[in-house]
Amino acid sequence: MKRREFIKGSAIIGASVVVPEFLKAASGMMESEKGRKVYSIITANKTMVGTLPVLRAFAGDNNDYVSPYVFFDEFGPVHVNPKDKPLRVEAHPHAGIIPVTYFLAGSGHHRDSLNYDFQISKGDFMMFTSGRGAIHMEETGKKLYDDGGLYHGFQIWLNMPSKYKWIDPSTDVHRPEKMAEINAKDYTAKIVLGELFNAKSKIETLFPVFYFHIKMKAGCRLSIPTNPQHNAFAYLIKGNWK
Repeated sequence: MKRREFIKGSAIIGASVVVPEFLKAASGMMESEKGRKVYSIITANKTMVGTLPVLRAFAGDNNDYVSPYVFFDEFGPVHVNPKDKPLRVEAHPHAGIIPVTYFLAGSGHHRDSLNYDFQISKGDFMMFTSGRGAIHMEETGKKLYDDGGLYHGFQIWLNMPSKYKWIDPSTDVHRPEKMAEINAKDYTAKIVLGELFNAKSKIETLFPVFYFHIKMKAGCRLSIPTNPQHNAFAYLIKGNWK
């Protein structure tokens, strides 16, 4: 990946870094010594999922450049007042994908057809491995209902390789202590999935994938190593870069 100057803010970085800047790994579109060329820059669009406002970066398009990620939503940030009716996505099915949810603020409530019913909080990471098929619903959590506050995070879908699409479904919630952290002078990085600069997440995956949450100080420059045979993309949450 080319070195880029980040003015300030934070970003989600992923694939096997999302606003949306996509980096193509295919032959001819990368420079092995200078870094990757930017394939496309896009703007996430506002939409609604149930009663929840989201910014959608992609949904089934650009798969050649972002796979195994196939869908990317940032939900919120939205302020929730105490005792407000929960923001909810009603029960719906999935198969052959892994929806993953990562919370930056607030809390969520997940319930599914596998008899899981739990709360998710800031810093938590949930993997809903749908396999041959499962149903779940999601809404703002009990703590937000009781106390109010900010609701903010991401739901991203990972496409499962064909050999895994018919496995039994499962649900896993991973707390922050399973994720590695880097605390450098000019930036911090949470390694949700994968490995960065010898810091490795303890969360296991069925196939190679990385997911980093990086916060950088104004003027910081950072080179992120990626396998040239893998896709990579970056989503700017806050701030600006060049």
